[in-house]
Amino acid sequence: MSTLFLVDFNVLKPDIGLIFWTVIIFLVLYFILGKLAWEPIQKALRRRDEEIQSSIDEAKRAREEMQAQADENQRLLIEAREERTRIISDAEKQRKEMIAEAKNEARDAAQKVASDARRDIDNMRKAAMVDLKKEVGTMAIEIAEKILQKDLKSDANQEAFVRELVRDLN
Repeated sequence: MSTLFLVDFNVLKPDIGLIFWTVIIFLVLYFILGKLAWEPIQKALRRRDEEIQSSIDEAKRAREEMQAQADENQRLLIEAREERTRIISDAEKQRKEMIAEAKNEARDAAQKVASDARRDIDNMRKAAMVDLKKEVGTMAIEIAEKILQKDLKSDANQEAFVRELVRDLN
């Protein structure tokens, strides 16, 4: 009987019973696979899809943050360049002011030294003049003394000289 059944079996002309059992088995397998395999597969696919989407969103956010950071770095670089330029110009200005101030101080110091030197020279000249006058006076007195001693050796000359002095005083 079993050989008979196999001999009569034709794939191109299925039997109603075969169709029925095939449909039943297909539906049972479909239901079992739907509950046991497809739902977990779909959940896994959804979870994977969500992870991929969140990774894409995270990558976009990271890219935006990197762009924002690059923009911030560019802005900071521009500010740093401007600050450097300002510092250099301030330093140059300060250098010029310091040089001008040093020149003025040097000029003032030179003028002070020159005026002190002139004053010292004037003082030395005056002191030399006083010394010279003192020496001349001393020499004049010594010369007059010698002349008077020579002229006043006699009593008559002394009396004539005293009368002449008294007459000059009156």
